[in-house]
Amino acid sequence: MTSTVLLGGIDHFHLMNDRAMRARGQAGNHCLYVLELDGRLDLGRLAARLERATRALPELRFRLDNSVLGRVGRPRWVVDHHRRAPEPRLHEVAGERERAARIEALLAERISGERPWALDVVRGAGEGDTVVLRHHHALTDGRGADRLAAWLGSGSGDALDDPPLRQERHDAPERLLAAMGRDERLALARAYKAHVLALGRAPILSLARACPGVRAATSRVARLALSAEETRAFDLRVRQRARLAETSLMLIAAARLADRALVARGFAPTHHVVPLPLSLDPKGGSRRLFGNHLTMVLLSLGRDELYDDARAVARVAEQQRAMVRDRLDLAMIAALDLARWLPGPVYRWLGDQPFEGELASLIVSNPGAVTVDRFAGLPVRSAYPLPAVVTPPGFQVIFSRFGGRLSASIVYGDGLLRPDEAAAMPGALRAELLGEPAPPAGGGV
Repeated sequence: MTSTVLLGGIDHFHLMNDRAMRARGQAGNHCLYVLELDGRLDLGRLAARLERATRALPELRFRLDNSVLGRVGRPRWVVDHHRRAPEPRLHEVAGERERAARIEALLAERISGERPWALDVVRGAGEGDTVVLRHHHALTDGRGADRLAAWLGSGSGDALDDPPLRQERHDAPERLLAAMGRDERLALARAYKAHVLALGRAPILSLARACPGVRAATSRVARLALSAEETRAFDLRVRQRARLAETSLMLIAAARLADRALVARGFAPTHHVVPLPLSLDPKGGSRRLFGNHLTMVLLSLGRDELYDDARAVARVAEQQRAMVRDRLDLAMIAALDLARWLPGPVYRWLGDQPFEGELASLIVSNPGAVTVDRFAGLPVRSAYPLPAVVTPPGFQVIFSRFGGRLSASIVYGDGLLRPDEAAAMPGALRAELLGEPAPPAGGGV
């Protein structure tokens, strides 16, 4: 591959978000990919494995270009040909609670564009190791991280399987615009601008803005893991209520949690705006490891429809049809592609306009099923993505599946939820997903 790669529109969006998050006192815009193993790793062989991987893939030696051209032009990755693999770090803990706290603490450690990935091992007494792949969000998305983790753990001993071919390893949404002329791209970007401004006519409120005295600089995590039986019950409900659109029920459930937290603080916004990432990878056979190969759509749910299952599902479906009809998925890509050419201050100013400084009401993502099942010869018992919280909005719910079972990470800014609220969130989300009665009004969520 060439020694430089320009960041795609979504990559650049995540880089700009990284800078904004750092300005607010956060560590930055990065993600964890967590793998719970059945057994213990040989750390020496793991280090040798990572060194082999780094020699095999130039992308694992990426750093953001900090030359004059890199700072004043479009951001780009450059290959540091002398770079060695990061040394895997071992964290020894006592028990499950300390293990979860250590993983949460890793979200507060900086992953920069200078060194955009690292790998940690969390080890408990008498338990299997937990591998944590940490990566800058501009380097790859959730599906790319899943495949990267699977490849880093492939093969046997310290030898890996052959990597994907050069042309397979990286992709960007702008490829979908390649056949379009300048006028068509501009028309799409204007359509996306009009769409976002229309959504912004009614104000929104995030949990972070509802707690102005809280400086939520770190991420807190509450996990929900459904049993196999509960997952089957959810899937049945998806077939009955949402016509196989599981993400609709996930989005509605997450929005209700955020809404109840706002109501508990005396707020009742007229609607919630939720960005929903949509992968552009083919349904099967993709071998992409790097780049954020997705688009995002903005969905709105009004207060009068949020708590009515049928109306909420119909409203989401109606907007998704409009997205396809009006090509708003492509319009978002065109808008971000043009925005990459803007100076940073102008980019941030434009991003703040539609919702008066808010990014969204909350963030929901459903990257789909995790594919990695072994790592360095050891079976994987569970795996899931875990991004740092973006503040504002300060509240996000990330769904995934492993071994057929659904799980979710509720990630929120430290101090935005009371301890009793945070403890009640997984149970409340479970109830929403399974269509069970909501928790009592006094429960905070």
